[in-house]
Amino acid sequence: MDDSVNQGKSILALEVTEEQKETIYNLFAHHNWDYKEIEIKENKDENKETNGAGNSEDFDDFLIEQNDNFEECPYCLCKPCITHEHNRQMWWESEIQMAHIRNSSLRKTDYKRFWTNLFHRNVWQDPRYLERKRAALRQDPRRRNYVYHRRDLMPKCVIELVRSWFPNLPNVPYMGHMWE
Repeated sequence: MDDSVNQGKSILALEVTEEQKETIYNLFAHHNWDYKEIEIKENKDENKETNGAGNSEDFDDFLIEQNDNFEECPYCLCKPCITHEHNRQMWWESEIQMAHIRNSSLRKTDYKRFWTNLFHRNVWQDPRYLERKRAALRQDPRRRNYVYHRRDLMPKCVIELVRSWFPNLPNVPYMGHMWE
């Protein structure tokens, strides 16, 4: 490679046959181009139906056990419901905010926080949740053939609580989930 030309380098990963690999090597040798081989470890869990944040087994120290003294919420699958006072967090709203156009961005922040709470309760790995997610994917014609999708379905109990904290303006509909 001509060092006088300041060219940026990038990493290109290709899945090729042995014949294609030899052809690429010959092409680089023919043009006297330098290259560096980088070994890529395959991710065996690549098609696993999870939320993409990793397996909760990796986070055993952060797993919050369910409390069997409470009934299980049919929406979030937690005992007690993730929105129950027993699970109250410091960031929970103490007052309902006035309806405003900016409330959708404030809701998004709280949805992310609830996502984390549900993750640490292993909800995203629950077979019942995974079946709900598969059913939702089958309903969306754009994603009918997907086995896995990174986005998760926020439970109805969470949506209702967060919307009560940060309501939309009158006559402004809520967006809903992309699979609704």
